[in-house]
Amino acid sequence: DKALNELKQGNQRFLDGKPANTQYKMQIAKTANDQFPHSLILSCLDSRIPPEIIFDQGIGNIFVARVAGNVEDPNILGSMEFATKVKNIKLIVVMGHNKCGAVKGAIDNAELGNLTQLVNQIKPAIDNNASGDSKLDATAKKNVALTINDILAQSPVIKQLVDEGKVKIVGAFYDLTTGKVEFLN
Repeated sequence: DKALNELKQGNQRFLDGKPANTQYKMQIAKTANDQFPHSLILSCLDSRIPPEIIFDQGIGNIFVARVAGNVEDPNILGSMEFATKVKNIKLIVVMGHNKCGAVKGAIDNAELGNLTQLVNQIKPAIDNNASGDSKLDATAKKNVALTINDILAQSPVIKQLVDEGKVKIVGAFYDLTTGKVEFLN
């Protein structure tokens, strides 16, 4: 809860234009020999969503895994297991966003090399009860929930830590037009 609160406060500092974690040279020196981040953010590859900036976390405070459509795979899961079990982070955030190109690709049946298998992972989240931008955003939010379920189903390490109350996993949704992060659960 403390880590989640720090991310919420950091997003508010970002929105207010009052960042507190910009002493990069000091942060580099402080983290040169080790790291002690409090959270891991699984976010979309989209260049408009840099988690360190939108949560005002600077260097060394969070792990960030980024992949189009914020989906997990064995490499992401292995990284998450390292972060939780070895580095003892307390929070995993799976963060989607509005106007997501990967989600749009899933809805539109995009096919392009390895991108095809990636968008196929998103297809189970498609919300057919909406249309246009609302369909896109509803699907992106549902994709966050499905990714969380997949993480817990595919990583016994993380599932155990969550069940023991040592790690919390939550969903979030970033608004590209405002910069605000909405936590979904």
